[in-house]
Amino acid sequence: MIYLFVWENYFRKKLLKSWKDAFSKKFSEHNIIHISNIFDYELSFFEQNLLWGWFFSEKNLFIIDDFPFWSDEENSENISKIQNYFLNIIPKINTENIVVLNNNKVDKRSKVYKEILKIWEIKDFTINDEKELFSKLQEIYSSKISKNALEKIIELKWLNFWNITWELDKILITKDFIEIDDLALITKDIEESIFDIINALLQNQRKTSILKFRELAEYLDNPYLLYNSLASNLRTYFYMFKLRLIWKSNSEIKEILNLWNREFLVDRIFKIDKIKLINIYERIASIDWKMKTWKMFWSENSDMIYEIERCLIC
Repeated sequence: MIYLFVWENYFRKKLLKSWKDAFSKKFSEHNIIHISNIFDYELSFFEQNLLWGWFFSEKNLFIIDDFPFWSDEENSENISKIQNYFLNIIPKINTENIVVLNNNKVDKRSKVYKEILKIWEIKDFTINDEKELFSKLQEIYSSKISKNALEKIIELKWLNFWNITWELDKILITKDFIEIDDLALITKDIEESIFDIINALLQNQRKTSILKFRELAEYLDNPYLLYNSLASNLRTYFYMFKLRLIWKSNSEIKEILNLWNREFLVDRIFKIDKIKLINIYERIASIDWKMKTWKMFWSENSDMIYEIERCLIC
């Protein structure tokens, strides 16, 4: 039996611990091999242990962290060698061996993933929306945080599970229970604020979008950082809407754009007209071209902020 565990580390660690405890209890801790760095082992080690059963044991559990490697890492000759080796031995792995590849990300476009999909069971711990995130956090912190405080920190940190748990665990060092007032010093991340701006824009709430944009611009006091973040996030929606115009399905769009933990965006319903959003992005993108060709320059930060606003409003 072969598994791939991906995404949120908290839930992967929790499930792996329960599996390791069960194996230790039913068989022995010697039936478990947990490999944190695949490069610490010769390929012959995997051949000897994965393809053959152990003489005195019924079942064996192999856990390999941070593997497989995905498309952005496949240029290394050594990595490519290991990758191809595993793809070749997958069908031959002894049925008494349970293998878990434990990774914090996945590239669904890669050759490795497509091969894994054929015969492996994938346990995906992606959190897809606020409702699911709220439920997971409530499960972990139910007796340690009020409902209002939990809703507030989700608003501040959006779907970033790691950031939320890091902030909550930090507060719980000095407090037994978290109320909404305890979150006063926590600010929104730039990415979450940009998401709010774009979300309001996509729901045809132009006024709300501009107000949120001005609030973030005042807080950052760095129009170039704000512009780059806004443009890069809008680009995702631009390509999403472009693909919809050529009748690509949601599943095809997710695979083409490789959105990872943002795949839920494809399934959302937006009120803005597709062409209007495409035009807004093209106007935003043109600012970069105008700056690089000296067709546009500013003496004050406020001039650039005004130009971005104009693109959002028009």
